[in-house]
Amino acid sequence: MSLFKWSEAHSVHLPEVDAEHRNLFRLSAEFKSALERGAPQSAVEEKLQALFAEMEDHFTHEERLMRSARYELFAWHKGQHDTVRKRGKEYASRIRAGELEAGKELLEFLARWLRDHLAVADNMMGASIRNYHRLHAA
Repeated sequence: MSLFKWSEAHSVHLPEVDAEHRNLFRLSAEFKSALERGAPQSAVEEKLQALFAEMEDHFTHEERLMRSARYELFAWHKGQHDTVRKRGKEYASRIRAGELEAGKELLEFLARWLRDHLAVADNMMGASIRNYHRLHAA
């Protein structure tokens, strides 16, 4: 079973967010593939940069959605994003220093984090945002 394979079970039923999640799964799988096939350091770093750039865009988008919907658990959810931002920078620094074992550790961390975050935090957020829009529909 692939660590980074999207399925509808991951859906939070917000089409834009689901599309971003699918893209994060794809970029994570590409980074994993680069590590596993022993790609040159520059290729590994390129995949890592693409993944982190997309992740930052996605987190910023989710945080904007949560603020606009007055999501009560915004601080808690953003705190989870901030944890990944911090840990990601730590792993990236080690990977850029040539420590490829850090790449494997990052993959394990991301696989667990994505699974848990989507299952709980993002599903709660999705339900809250959908309810907010139902209540405030014209």
